Amino acid sequence: MTLKLLSNFEDCAEQTFSFFVSGKPETQGSKNAFGRAWTDANGKQRVAVAMVEQSKGLHEWRSKIGKMALIFRPNMWRTDGLYTLHAVFYMPRPKYHFNSKGELKSDAPVFHSKLGDADKLLRACGDALTKVCYDDDALIVSASSTKLFCKPDGVPGVHVTVTRLNEAAASGAAFVFAP
Repeated sequence: MTLKLLSNFEDCAEQTFSFFVSGKPETQGSKNAFGRAWTDANGKQRVAVAMVEQSKGLHEWRSKIGKMALIFRPNMWRTDGLYTLHAVFYMPRPKYHFNSKGELKSDAPVFHSKLGDADKLLRACGDALTKVCYDDDALIVSASSTKLFCKPDGVPGVHVTVTRLNEAAASGAAFVFAP
């Protein structure tokens, strides 16, 4: 007998809301390191290292997510408790997905499996909602993400759903035994 974590917390929702943010989704987590070595006054070798996010548009992207969440967040939303976060990322389609008439090719993929790791996209989204939807992203007990290419006439961005769980109901339903 194995223990499986219940992935569907719909019956445990106390509050929930969804919103869409347009723009090119940016990742968070990949960093570039810059260093400088020097000798101090005592002749000891020293090194200073600075870590900088690789994604140049990350701060603007996170700001857009936070601002949209504030607009759509329900009145009386509580920022303490347990949360689930689900994000569907719509990535821009490259030109080679289209034929010379501008129509989507029949073999163009639906799912985005290129650079822009799902977990790093979700990390940026989760951090953007800290102090807006929850006190700390450590309060997220279940998170999921999906990466799709936009429809031909679609807009890149992310559709976010944040759910505040009823803690008692979630605790009672969290684990399911399966054969």
